[in-house]
Amino acid sequence: MKTIEQLYNWFYLTKECANSQISNGPSPLRVAPIKIVHKFEAPEIDHEHFAFAEKKDDWQIEYFHWLKNFLYIDKSSFAPIFIFDNHNHAITFRYNIIYSKKINNTELIHIDQHSDCRENTNHLKLNWKENELEKVFHFCNEKCNVGNFIPPAIESWIITKQIQIRSSHSLQNLKMDNNSNYILDIDLDFCLKWTDKNIIDQDILNLLKQKFYEIWKSALCITIATSPFFIDQNLAIDIITKIFKQESNP
Repeated sequence: MKTIEQLYNWFYLTKECANSQISNGPSPLRVAPIKIVHKFEAPEIDHEHFAFAEKKDDWQIEYFHWLKNFLYIDKSSFAPIFIFDNHNHAITFRYNIIYSKKINNTELIHIDQHSDCRENTNHLKLNWKENELEKVFHFCNEKCNVGNFIPPAIESWIITKQIQIRSSHSLQNLKMDNNSNYILDIDLDFCLKWTDKNIIDQDILNLLKQKFYEIWKSALCITIATSPFFIDQNLAIDIITKIFKQESNP
């Protein structure tokens, strides 16, 4: 059975499937390798490869770039954190942690401007008696995209409940049960102003940072998507760097 590091050892999506189907530009799309670190490092943008390519009205192509590396922050005594670009990769990272910990009842706190719950006609069936990480990995990359990866995770019991947080009000009023096993999931586009997607909403960012450190202490894991198609990656890296500014003493 391959490990997360062996699976995410950079490769190209050459098939017309998943995210490549909703990208209107040339293919293939590159998936970044994962880098294991023990403290926060700011992600870097890979300017040579792209996550999406969209044809504009004038037939020009706009490119949306990958991260150079995905990050796996393995910090002793705190929940592991995965930082990556396209949000569908979260399903693989969550399975990896849940299976290794033998947890069978998990609740997802999904902080995002989008629900990511669009219909997915592909089905992920897991027996949970053996490690099926490779199966989940291939499903993640070939059978789901950034908008429909949550329904298969619920269907396969990777997550059993979800809390959708799509406004500062719902984040402020988030109530947690100390007896639940939480996975915190953040799409960094949540921190943009609804009226101008090129400006960070500082009030939301400050609230998110507060909640992040509250939940990190007790979560199973944290998944963070930089979402190239929905937020400029320089803004995303700025947001995540500000969230982790006090990382040395959470």
